[in-house]
This record gives sequence, structure tokens and C-alpha cells, in this order.
Amino acid sequence: MVKLISTLFILLVFNINIFAQSSKSYSIVYIVNKIIDKGEYLDDIKINKKNEINTKKLIYIYNFKKDTIAYYDFYESAITAKKKSALYTLTRKEDTLSLNFKGNNYENKIKLVFNIPTKTIRIGSKDVFYLNDIYYKYLYKNIYENLNILDLIDFLEDFLQDYNLEDLKFISSNEKYKHKDFKLIKAYMESYRSQASDYLDKWNVKFLYNKEGILNYLLKESTEGDQSLEKKIVFSKKDTFKYLINRNNESRLITTNEKSFNINTNSYDEKVTALQVGLGKETKYEIKRTVYKVFPSDELFLNSKNILEIISLK
Repeated sequence: MVKLISTLFILLVFNINIFAQSSKSYSIVYIVNKIIDKGEYLDDIKINKKNEINTKKLIYIYNFKKDTIAYYDFYESAITAKKKSALYTLTRKEDTLSLNFKGNNYENKIKLVFNIPTKTIRIGSKDVFYLNDIYYKYLYKNIYENLNILDLIDFLEDFLQDYNLEDLKFISSNEKYKHKDFKLIKAYMESYRSQASDYLDKWNVKFLYNKEGILNYLLKESTEGDQSLEKKIVFSKKDTFKYLINRNNESRLITTNEKSFNINTNSYDEKVTALQVGLGKETKYEIKRTVYKVFPSDELFLNSKNILEIISLK
């Protein structure tokens, strides 16, 4: 009798836990970024003196497993019932992972292959990232086995632009900043130029870490000596980091970003200068986070009423 009661109690607790997970099986991350226009400049002379301040509101909803993310963004626009989410899913078939994206007018699919003997992750057909043993094992478990998109975004943080994944940059797990022994060793990438589709650039990426295990320097350089990405540490203390990031997009658009963030408080600030090389015109703006909230949800997709309730939060 005692054994029966004990068994029934365990089953009851198990069912309660399952119900609790299923009733609130999604998490919502709500972010508000203030975008401060600092004007346009030509030959260091300000030609647009109107400093505008706009607001971009972002809503991410992901499931308990974190293999599915719905994404909404609103940039100074009205909230309507017609607003549809973008959807990201990470799936595995045999030994290949597929990160699938579906938006209103665009679909994309990125293949990932893990190689245990070489401790590498191949993205697409040519890009290969080499990792140290402990970081590879972590990503194998969390990305390959558990299909965690947040850890994938953290891993690809500096290369999201290369894979059209920048909309997800604010949903990173930031695990590689929490574990100072997680290291990328090197990478090899290939890309065709947007205005010369038959011209193939081959890139080598190097990563240097300081004695505390923090990424100190990153350089993405072509075999011909062109630099596409350079990232330097400016400041780090506990959970706060500041980096200076230079990007050169085929010598047409050159951007300089000073990015500061705290992985504990989720504060974020980014100062950007973008130079249109052909016009000689610079655009300057700042992104400053004003709201970051996380709370449970019953649904993956939201209607206009749900969205209005969320964006009213301060």
C-alpha cells in the first residue's frame, strides 16, 4: 500500500511538472533599442543637421528546446494584425543540421556539419571553423544534439552578416563570454562578390585571446591581403565588454562600430560610422538599449492584441 501511494505521488508530481512546462512552454524576449541619428557628413562637414531619434522594438519567442524562434520587429510603425513573424528553425537529418529561415518575402537554409576528429564545424559547402576541444564538445552537445539556436548565434556572432542572420544578434546566449576557456582557433571562408558573381574571395580568419581567455583580436583577411573584418578589444571587466569593429564591404561600404555590452544586465550600446566610399559620405548613428525583458508565453505566434500588450511595457 505504501509503495502504491509512493508511486502515485511520483506520477502526480511528474504530471504536474509536465503540465507546468507545457502550459508555459515558450519564452518571450522583448527589446527596445533607441536609434539616435548623429547626422551625415561630407569631407568632415555636417550636411544633415537634423538629429532624429527613432525606436526599434524587437520581440523574440522561442520554445523550451530553443530550436524554434519567431521574430517580430517594429520600426516606428503601426502595429497591425497583418504583421507576421519571421521564423527560424534548427533541424537535423542524418549528420547534417539545417538552420531554416522563412520571412514574408524571403527564405533561406544554412547547412552545418560537425566533424569530431578535426573538431571543426563546416557551414555551407566551404566555410570551416576550428575550435579547441572544450568549446567543440560544448557546441556539439548544445547545437548538434540539442539544436540550440541561441548557442549557434553566439558561436557565429562576428559572422552573422555573412549568413544573413543579423536579426538574431540580440538573442545570443553569450556563453563564450561566460566561459573563458571557449576558443575559436581559426577559420577559412569563401564568398563571391555581389557585383562580380564570378569573383571568388578566399578568407583566413585568426583569433587571438589574452591571458584571461577573452577574445583580444580577430582578423578576417583574404589570400590577396584585403581585410573584411577586424575586431579589437577596448575594455573588459567582469561581465562588461567593449570592442572596436571595422568592416569593409568590397571597398564600397566601410563601417566602424564601437560596441559595449554587459552579459549580466543585458545593457547594450553601439556607436556606428558608415562611409559610402564612392560618395565620400559618412553616416553616424548610435543604438542604445532602453528595455530588455524576458517572460513566459503560452504561444509561439502573437496576434496584434498580444503585441500591443508587450510593446506597452516599460
